Amino acid sequence: MKNNEKQKAKIMGINRHRMGTDGKGISTLITFYGCPLNCKYCLNPQCKMKSTNCTYIEPNNLVNLLMVDDIYFQSTGGGIVFGGGEPLLNAEYIKEVCDLVPPKRKIRIETSLNVKWDKIELLLPYIDQWIIDIKDSNTEIYKNYTGVDNLKVYDNVLRLSHKIGKEKLLIRIPKIPNYNTEKNIQESVKLYSNLGNIDIFNYKILNRNY
Repeated sequence: MKNNEKQKAKIMGINRHRMGTDGKGISTLITFYGCPLNCKYCLNPQCKMKSTNCTYIEPNNLVNLLMVDDIYFQSTGGGIVFGGGEPLLNAEYIKEVCDLVPPKRKIRIETSLNVKWDKIELLLPYIDQWIIDIKDSNTEIYKNYTGVDNLKVYDNVLRLSHKIGKEKLLIRIPKIPNYNTEKNIQESVKLYSNLGNIDIFNYKILNRNY
């Protein structure tokens, strides 16, 4: 990339004044188009659509929009959250944004971590909390549910935990109807419990014809 060339990303939405859904405090969630997974109960299926109406926002303009709520971030311990889709597909863009955000602001990311390590490594200095939805540690269950394998996921979580410390990782393990059982969930907990904080949760199944 040339020095004067700005990164671009297909932004799906900017959701302000979120409370208690993306970690501590009031946050603003920036979501991106694009995801390597094809989850059966995807909460944001529109992220896979090839939309001609997607919004391109230069990093400096996005930061200006985000900083409108800076007083809320600072007073509540909230901050900026990147989600999707899979935000790490836009790691270079996110890095540019993070370079422009004032120091000591909280930055979080919601990810499947099913990407190449170089995307993760690029953001190591910036992210205060990694919220990782691992789906399930069982390879067969993961592939049946997402349509792809999870061969990169555990290695990425292990490497990330060793690099930045387990306290920065929130590893989310969902109860997926018709896919994993309580036994499967406990196997995932056992595998990941030494690598980060564990959160077991129920998927919200939207009223769609699957």
